[in-house]
Amino acid sequence: MRFLIFMLSFFFTFQISAQDTLMPVIFLDDIVISEENNGFTVEDFVGYVKKDTTFFMGFKHLRYYSHQYNSELNIFNKKGETIGTLIKKGTHFSDEKKAWIVNDTIIDNGKIFKRNGKYRYYTPEAFDEVFFPKDTIDVSLQISDDKNEDDSQNMRDAKTVGFSIGTDGVEQNKGGVKKKLAIFDIEMQQYYNYIISDTIYNGRDCYSFTVKVKETLLDKEKEGALIRKIVSYFDKENFNVIYREYKFIYSNWFLDLDMDIFVHMDYVRNKHIPTDIYYKGYWDVIFFKPERAEFKLKNTNYLVD
Repeated sequence: MRFLIFMLSFFFTFQISAQDTLMPVIFLDDIVISEENNGFTVEDFVGYVKKDTTFFMGFKHLRYYSHQYNSELNIFNKKGETIGTLIKKGTHFSDEKKAWIVNDTIIDNGKIFKRNGKYRYYTPEAFDEVFFPKDTIDVSLQISDDKNEDDSQNMRDAKTVGFSIGTDGVEQNKGGVKKKLAIFDIEMQQYYNYIISDTIYNGRDCYSFTVKVKETLLDKEKEGALIRKIVSYFDKENFNVIYREYKFIYSNWFLDLDMDIFVHMDYVRNKHIPTDIYYKGYWDVIFFKPERAEFKLKNTNYLVD
């Protein structure tokens, strides 16, 4: 159960805690990266990836600036049939110190709520906590390296991997989930290919950086990699992350999960903001009923000075 909270919670708070590791083997896909051609080396590029804060800042903008939202959550049974739908439309308000939401429309069909008005499932509750807080929340554009002492190491690790994908700052316990988040760690490099290429996204020239599990691995060997794939598009003009996708797969006696997350970014008056977020996943935690869900969130009409 907690792991789902970790994976969702990283969208809004994190810490940067990167350390040096052995440089992985980087594959260049029809692209030349050099000091002469680009102003930086391949090693510099990987350093930018590991230290990036633009993705995190984009999500701080999401809470900092007023905007409208339109979301749809679908819950499925084990046959893939929709058994519940929850639609929310409204406005996220912000005075640049505090933020709050007002739902203009809430439509639910099927098995979403219990008779007492509480959710039947944990997934919508988790997304409410992340994207639709019930209470007024503090907002800021400051990025701090300070640790939240109330967070467990697990929570800090998940927040870290969400916004600083190459960090070694995760707690290293042998064979545990936390170690598997450090995708640049020397012991984890055996599972991955690291690829730099060119792409066009929303008409913008971008560098694409992909970390994915090696296709040559046996299925049993792939079980050592919780993160199966991360793709990031970096805007060549400013190195902002303007697209990212994640693929998580993990299975043991306690936890079974398969999650995909896609985040699309854009600019409003030169402010870097998330426009579309998509999640589809399955998780099964011991002592809880498994849940299969799909979540779509579109953010529009940002009020940016």
